[in-house]
Amino acid sequence: MDNIISKIKEKLNKGEEVSPFLFIGKNLEIVNQKVLSLAKDLLKQYDIPNVYLYTLIDNGETIKVKEIKEFMNYTNSKPPFRFQIFFIENISRLNIASSNSLLKIFEEPGAQNIIFTSNAGENNILDTIISRVQIIQINTNDIKKEDQFYLSLIKSYTNKESDELLNYFFKNKLEKIDYINFLENLIIYAKKNLVLIDFLEEILEDLNGIKQNNLNAKYIIDKWLLKIK
Repeated sequence: MDNIISKIKEKLNKGEEVSPFLFIGKNLEIVNQKVLSLAKDLLKQYDIPNVYLYTLIDNGETIKVKEIKEFMNYTNSKPPFRFQIFFIENISRLNIASSNSLLKIFEEPGAQNIIFTSNAGENNILDTIISRVQIIQINTNDIKKEDQFYLSLIKSYTNKESDELLNYFFKNKLEKIDYINFLENLIIYAKKNLVLIDFLEEILEDLNGIKQNNLNAKYIIDKWLLKIK
């Protein structure tokens, strides 16, 4: 993903528009995780809060014209930072009418807007959409859930170098998947660095509890932020 960030930064530094991206991979859950990580990493490099990452989450339902127009309406406002990011998960949920409503913004997104989309393949997407996006294939067969964004925050936090991890969780509006990704990467970090070994079983239990909706995700994260400090 580093080469994608480099291309985007090159466009931004020239004040040019960035053509929308379509990220494709067989495992859409992993694709979405990778795209969200990419988006957050890009925002972090420009010191932009995560509230300027707008995500239309895949709820399995068709995206209607009214919904997509309300979501993309934010593209008309100029953010107080260099750019803002819009991410449409599983773009094949668009029907013909809602797809057509995106053509203008996909053709001319504006220098302040970066648009990411995801899908399992190019099928069920209008040709007029395909012709306006940069297609990025993601091999999800062997991808681990390792995320440098979280690993970096965990390292600096546990080494008492920075409280950026605290700021991330307390200042941003996060989703359940963000808490899951953090715990998964906390396990990866612990195993790689042979630290927090005594906590591994408990972390895994909490992770599974969140996935099964048996535990309050925010409460669990607050607990671990205190324990690993």
